[in-house]
Amino acid sequence: MAVIIEVLGWGGKRRKYFKVDADQVSIGRGYDNDIVLSDPHISANHLRLNACGEGWSITDLDSLNGLQVIKNPSTDERIFTSGAEIKLGRTKLRLVSESHPLEDTKMLHRLERDTSKLNRLSVWLPLLVMVFVTQLTSVYTSTLAEWEWKNTIPVIISAQLVIFIGAIFWSLVGRLVRQEAHFLGQYSLILLASLLFTGCGWLLSTLSYNFSSVLFGDMAQQLVSMSILFLLLSANLALATNLSSRARWSGCAAFVGVILIIGSIGQMKSWDEFSPFPQYSSTLSAPPLLVVKGQTTEQFLADIVPLFQLADKAALEK
Repeated sequence: MAVIIEVLGWGGKRRKYFKVDADQVSIGRGYDNDIVLSDPHISANHLRLNACGEGWSITDLDSLNGLQVIKNPSTDERIFTSGAEIKLGRTKLRLVSESHPLEDTKMLHRLERDTSKLNRLSVWLPLLVMVFVTQLTSVYTSTLAEWEWKNTIPVIISAQLVIFIGAIFWSLVGRLVRQEAHFLGQYSLILLASLLFTGCGWLLSTLSYNFSSVLFGDMAQQLVSMSILFLLLSANLALATNLSSRARWSGCAAFVGVILIIGSIGQMKSWDEFSPFPQYSSTLSAPPLLVVKGQTTEQFLADIVPLFQLADKAALEK
């Protein structure tokens, strides 16, 4: 009678297995056993399995640390049927028959089926160039001081370094969990998220300026940022782990929720703070895209001067 003995790792996952087609199977650390295990807490000749009907009986061969039964589907404590789990020393084993039912085949995530596309240099390199150009343009358009390359290059390099470290992190997670790194795939996903974040940020700030709704712009920017982060983390987990869709979404939602709570608490604390030196900008710069009519900067400054004069006059009268 054939028996399959699985060596279990963290979370009950199978690390390796042995298949022996015999009615008697010896297990131990000695090389004269049918199955040799390297755990130093296992005796040289630890136990013997004997085929018995639909299962196996176990004989302890006077081992030092004995046998611990973790799970046994059989109603007879002396018979171990398929799916039984035992522990020798610090090693967990599962006894499985050839007819043991398997789990249903799982559908690959769409990202996993398209991994070959994401892992191509022809996809990664254009994305990298687009992100570099986008970041350069963003820094240039948002800089009020005189343009200097020495101030720009460190900002761009720092952003690229963060993206690179993120790709390495998820690649290591994939290598440890699934033995598949998908480095360029993870890198491409983070680059795509960076492009979305920059593009949505520019669009929302432009709409906020056009329609004079700063509060709406900030709230929308935060909502979009958290949505992009949620989608990115879900995609990273899909490539690096074996989590189900529900587990991925739940974990990502919890992580994003914690970030939102921490950010909201920090923002609420800043509302109660008063600074005698508030931050301000001495330059008024409008976005290049205007969809509504409004005053020019010169007109705005000309109209606001009388308001300051009235304020000064009121202050003197008091």
